[in-house]
Amino acid sequence: MGSSIDENQYASQGNIEYLISALNDKDYSIRKRAAKALGGSDDERAVLGLIDSLKYHEWFTNHKVINSVRVYSAESLGVIGDPRAIMPLMESLEEDPIAEVREKAAWALGRFDTIESIDALTCALYDEEWMVRKSAANSLGTLQAIDKIPYLYELFDDENELVRNEALIALGKMGESKAIEILLNYLSDQDRDVNLRSLAAFEEIGTPAVEPLKKALKSGDWQVRLRAVEALEQIGGETVQKELISLIHGFFSKDNNYLVRAKAAEVLGVIGDEKALKPLRKACDDNHEIVRYNAKQAIREIIKNINKYEIWNFDNGEISFNFTRNWEMISTADPKKVVKGQYDNNTITFSITRNEDVFDISVKEFSQMLKHVFDIQNTALIKEKEFTKDDMDCYLLLGENQKVYPTKIIIISFKKYDLLFYLWFAGDPFALESSKDEISLIVNSFKISG
Repeated sequence: MGSSIDENQYASQGNIEYLISALNDKDYSIRKRAAKALGGSDDERAVLGLIDSLKYHEWFTNHKVINSVRVYSAESLGVIGDPRAIMPLMESLEEDPIAEVREKAAWALGRFDTIESIDALTCALYDEEWMVRKSAANSLGTLQAIDKIPYLYELFDDENELVRNEALIALGKMGESKAIEILLNYLSDQDRDVNLRSLAAFEEIGTPAVEPLKKALKSGDWQVRLRAVEALEQIGGETVQKELISLIHGFFSKDNNYLVRAKAAEVLGVIGDEKALKPLRKACDDNHEIVRYNAKQAIREIIKNINKYEIWNFDNGEISFNFTRNWEMISTADPKKVVKGQYDNNTITFSITRNEDVFDISVKEFSQMLKHVFDIQNTALIKEKEFTKDDMDCYLLLGENQKVYPTKIIIISFKKYDLLFYLWFAGDPFALESSKDEISLIVNSFKISG
């Protein structure tokens, strides 16, 4: 046919006969595009031509375009879904020397729910190339190959993280009783890495795993109960919360192991529902310190979450801003300090400082002076940015000080006419990150009147 084939004619996927004939074109780039286009056609007439273009010959190896023809041929055969493609795809998965072709053959076989394709995919879990193992795991999950779960579990020790994650996703796709049963058995495994991957699989499975996990909470092995609580944490929801409450507070249901009770209290804080406050307050009287501590922390997290949605306003006639109840605003006798504040048990300190008669100083020039303070305090400058907001000139400085203990500092200066105010936030980096929405509320709502 030669390379004289008209590209406009090629681009028309409705011309199936043309595309099939293009699979034998002398120009391999045209073959590649034809193979790709035929998948979009979803036409069974293309199957035999695609099967032929999927075949490997030794002299192909060093020719990337020819390899791409086989990749797209495998993909299109999977899209079309004709069972005549199963055996050729299995042969490619087993014998083709190019990993990308084997990867796509594994993907395509995931569209054929047969014993032969599932067995071929199981063998591919041991392929030398990670991308092939990953694709095979994905397809086994798609095919709900429950009896292959033990083989997928072996991938939890794979050297490649993407393969390990794909094995978890595959188990999550299955989400049936057999998969859950096997995962429950692994919860008590002595290898913590195996435990963690099991927990991730339960998160992928979601709600169907709740009932079996509730039964696991009745296990005579406290470690299984502990892992079940951890798994329920990944799922969350009201049903989960009721079960966890019963573990920390209940005449008959209270768990007799303090580590299980402590973990249940911690998870209730993560879920964050105020319905857990009453039992958590009772758990503050537990006879084990770690349970009492976790219960108090959980109460604090839940209240913080509730307060997050209650917005207050500061307005002294000159400036105004909104803030949540998690901030404690403190008056000050310092004429330059408009207000001081602290967040969540003093993990972050906050102040607003007033400067007047700065008509001839730009907000950028003023911020350069603040940068000198950074230098004096051995604070590293991480970011600076100039912007405007509501007729105010603004400048952001972000710094971090590691001298005594990690402290992150955020300074935002606002200037309007001859007034300049700067907001100073300082505290633990983790606290600043977790409260960034509430800091943004203050900054975004800040206004200078006039």
